[in-house]
Amino acid sequence: MKWIPTAYPKLFLGLLLTTCASTAQADDCAPQKIDVWVKASFALSGDIVNIQNQKYRLIGVEAPQIEIKTKFNTQGQPLAKASQKNLNRLLANHNTEVGVEYDAARLDNFNRPYAHLFVKQGEQVVNLQKLVLESGYALAKSTPPNNLHQKCYYQAEAKARKNQIGIWSLQQDNPQLNYPIAESSKLDSKTVGYHIYRGKIIKVMKTGNNYILNMDTTGIRIRKEDWDKFDYNAIKALEGKVIEARGFGFLYQRAMYVKVHSPFAIDLLNPLHR
Repeated sequence: MKWIPTAYPKLFLGLLLTTCASTAQADDCAPQKIDVWVKASFALSGDIVNIQNQKYRLIGVEAPQIEIKTKFNTQGQPLAKASQKNLNRLLANHNTEVGVEYDAARLDNFNRPYAHLFVKQGEQVVNLQKLVLESGYALAKSTPPNNLHQKCYYQAEAKARKNQIGIWSLQQDNPQLNYPIAESSKLDSKTVGYHIYRGKIIKVMKTGNNYILNMDTTGIRIRKEDWDKFDYNAIKALEGKVIEARGFGFLYQRAMYVKVHSPFAIDLLNPLHR
């Protein structure tokens, strides 16, 4: 019998675990059931695609907001046009054909079709949201009850953040813009909209309707209807720690508030980071 060094089984085990982890990520990115393959026309923003004259909103991503000049102006965010251009490039590179996979809710809050989209790369079917996030032109977003591919999307964002590309390069080179990460101690009227709000949790409380996590100037709220997704003891343990919480920030009585609907939206509660 040939002798095998004891290090080899350990090396094999390490390779096996790495392969299993990669497979798990790949599986979460893969479609469960594509409902239809259709031709897409063009991207209206970094997270909205025109498909058969309907505005399809991409589940699980939030691209920089394009400025809208109307009676009620919508403030633009950095790299919004670059994000739109990036999505158009991804569509063009795949013959503008997309596979549509619906989730639990088929419409968003504005009654637009809400879907996961896929493209073909040779024999492979690839998640379009994953490509968008890996390119660094959007943030991962949790939108219960549409929970498919959440791990895939947050892992794709983490890859772009590690590589410091797209909005993450902007964050590194121009921190004064407070985008995509907004420091709670440096907020102003420009930090409304979807951001990652970072700061130290000073106080955690529970009322009849909300779990409350207060930074110095930012109040994070978890509504009662979302409590079943959270462990309050884990939330309470955040007191005194610096966290990143993502969501739509809005000003109310000179303070910033953010509603959080999933543990994925708070870095220290995110299952991928624990």
